[in-house]
Amino acid sequence: MGRESDLARSELIIRAMIEGGGTFTLRPQGNSMRPTIVPGRDTVSIVKLNGRAQKHDILFYKRPDGQFVLHRVVKVRPADYVLCGDHQPITEKGVRDEWIIGVVDRIAFPSGTLTRGSRAFLAAGRRRAISRPFRYLYYRAAVLYHRIGDRHKKGR
Repeated sequence: MGRESDLARSELIIRAMIEGGGTFTLRPQGNSMRPTIVPGRDTVSIVKLNGRAQKHDILFYKRPDGQFVLHRVVKVRPADYVLCGDHQPITEKGVRDEWIIGVVDRIAFPSGTLTRGSRAFLAAGRRRAISRPFRYLYYRAAVLYHRIGDRHKKGR
């Protein structure tokens, strides 16, 4: 059984813990939030989101297909959010409030911690927002490079 199924089996307990004012600590496994969160090394503390999320918050949510995700808020819209992983070039639009399980309150890594709302936490969010267009260009260039390489190999 994988990490995703462990979360799915524990979802009701996790939601009850967070809704009751507790904190759920998770060691993320995916690469989408690099370099802010390194998988298998760093831990995140998730708490209840009171009200609506703010730009640069990191949300823990469950997509309608059952996938659990940890991504940063890029834009707050009246009916939903636009989110993006810190390592990803493409945003995810249409994330609804009812999908949200909680918000990351703290990130712990070997050299220290980042706390939601702190200057360092907000600075990390701003750096990732500024670099997103460059990540997109890098992603598009990598796709083109691989397409050219594939065509070259087929031509041999």
